[in-house]
Parts: sequence; structure tokens; C-alpha cells
Amino acid sequence: MIGICLSCLSLICVSNIYLNLSWYLKFYNDKKKKKIMINVPNSISLLRLLLIPVFLWTAFNGQLVSSCLIIFIASFTDWLDGFAARRLNQFTRLGQLLDPISDRLYIIALIVVVFYLELANIYILLFIVFRELILSFLMLYLKIRGVTGLPVHYLGKMGAFCLLIGLPGLIFAEAFPDQVDIWFTIGWSFLIWGLFLYAFSGYKYFVHARLVLSKYV
Repeated sequence: MIGICLSCLSLICVSNIYLNLSWYLKFYNDKKKKKIMINVPNSISLLRLLLIPVFLWTAFNGQLVSSCLIIFIASFTDWLDGFAARRLNQFTRLGQLLDPISDRLYIIALIVVVFYLELANIYILLFIVFRELILSFLMLYLKIRGVTGLPVHYLGKMGAFCLLIGLPGLIFAEAFPDQVDIWFTIGWSFLIWGLFLYAFSGYKYFVHARLVLSKYV
């Protein structure tokens, strides 16, 4: 079971990175749309990505307080890169792609840690993995059919937001036993909402994909 989960997570990571990079390179090859790629917002987003292996290392070595600190820093940089892009007017296609990639990879990393620490039922984690796997295959199929991608649905963003609070909440409950009731309540409240929104947004993506593909028949 563990091997299957890890294989699915690896496949999700590879397919998402491949899809986003291929769309980015296609965009970048259009000389009229080239912009400076290395700027303040993109550097902040890259920093957030580099923190993922550090987060995993601290969690696997029992340094959960350090893991919680990294989660806090990552959450802050998630807000900071958007603020910097708006304030400095430095919007790029790369920046637009790094944000969802970072969110998805952090959710995957959190799933791995929550599963490793046995903080949630395996079936809940399998549901998230299954949803991501189905969407990854759907996006690959759309690319094969010549569709450049689906617009991000606000329900999907809300679901990811809830999961990025709920999953860390369970880790916080483990890291701070004296505050376990507070973090446990926060974690499960957001996790339940996140699962519901993730399921419904997955359905919306599937319906939208069918409508898009019907135009190619």
C-alpha cells in the first residue's frame, strides 16, 4: 500500500511539473510575450519550492517544531510573492505557473508527512491522491488532444487553501501537545471542508473538460 501511494505521488509530481513546464516553454517561445523571468516574486516562489525538501527532512527526523516553522515561512512567502508581483508590477507566466505547482507539491509533501506520522486515516489521504492522479491524467489527455489546459476553478483554489491549513493543523497538534485540542479542531475542520471542495472541484474540472473536448470531435 505504501509503495503504491508513493508511486502515485511521484507520478503526480512528474506529470504536473511536465505539464506546467511544457505550457511555460510554449509561451516563452513566443518572442512577443517574453518578459524577465528572474525577478523578486519569482525568486520568492522558488525559495518556497526549495523549502519542501527541508520540511520533509525535519519531519522525518522528528523535528516537528522546525517543520511547523517552515510551514509558517512557506505560507508567508505564498502571500509575499503575490504582494511583490502586484506592488512591483512584475507579472510573468513563470510566476503564474510556480504558484499552483508549489501549492500542489506542498499538499503532496504534507500528505506524506501526515501519513508517516499516522495522523489521519489512510483512506482520507488516498482520496486526495486519487483526485490528484485523475486530474493529472486528465490534463495529460487534454494536452495530447491539443488543449492547452483548463482555467483554474475557484473551488479548487479554496479546496487547496483549506487543505494547506487542515493538514498542517494536524502536524501542529502533534508538535504542540499542550495545544492539541485547538490545533486538532482547526486541522480537522479545514481538512473536511478541503476534502469536500476538492471532490466538487474535481467534478467541475471533469465536466468542463468534456465540454472542451466536445468541440474537438
